[in-house]
Amino acid sequence: MERASWTSATAATALALVAAIPIVYYKWKQSGVRQERQEALKLLRKVELIIGEVSVRLMHIENQAEDLLANEGRPEQPDQVDSESSLSSYYHFDSQGNKLKTKWDSYDVDAELEKLDDDEQRSSTNKTSTSAAPGQRPAPTISKSKLLTTVAGIENEFEAILEFLDDVRGDEKVKAARKDLVTRITTEHLSRVDAVRVLLA
Repeated sequence: MERASWTSATAATALALVAAIPIVYYKWKQSGVRQERQEALKLLRKVELIIGEVSVRLMHIENQAEDLLANEGRPEQPDQVDSESSLSSYYHFDSQGNKLKTKWDSYDVDAELEKLDDDEQRSSTNKTSTSAAPGQRPAPTISKSKLLTTVAGIENEFEAILEFLDDVRGDEKVKAARKDLVTRITTEHLSRVDAVRVLLA
């Protein structure tokens, strides 16, 4: 009798273990899928940050291209000289031909030159690279070929991101996030790259 109860208890335990194994396996499998999804979504968030950084660089290139084209049509303006002025405008004569006194007769050229030299030395020590004459845009320091090369590099970065996204696998949530990123790159960012190329062509 003891043996029968012990055997029935062992059989019941074995039956419970056999029933529990698929449940434990299912739970283990679900936790693995959930962990893979979390890792894939984390990876997609990192890719989204990279897309944002590349997009900001593309925006800077768009601005540089617009500045280049805006300054291209404008001729370089040396010191603007009044076209109506002439050498004789500094001198005023009366009706007998005598020269009238002007402010330039008492002008101290040497003192003014020293003052200009002092101002120039001060400005050269405090000069910043972005300072320009008021009302005048600084001349662009980048050429069309450099901009086109940089745009090509950005396009290659977007294509590399697309290739990387092809390898990201996961469930429906991961697929939807991946599709959103791919759509944003192909419709928004690559069209901006093409627009900059057309602008510079």
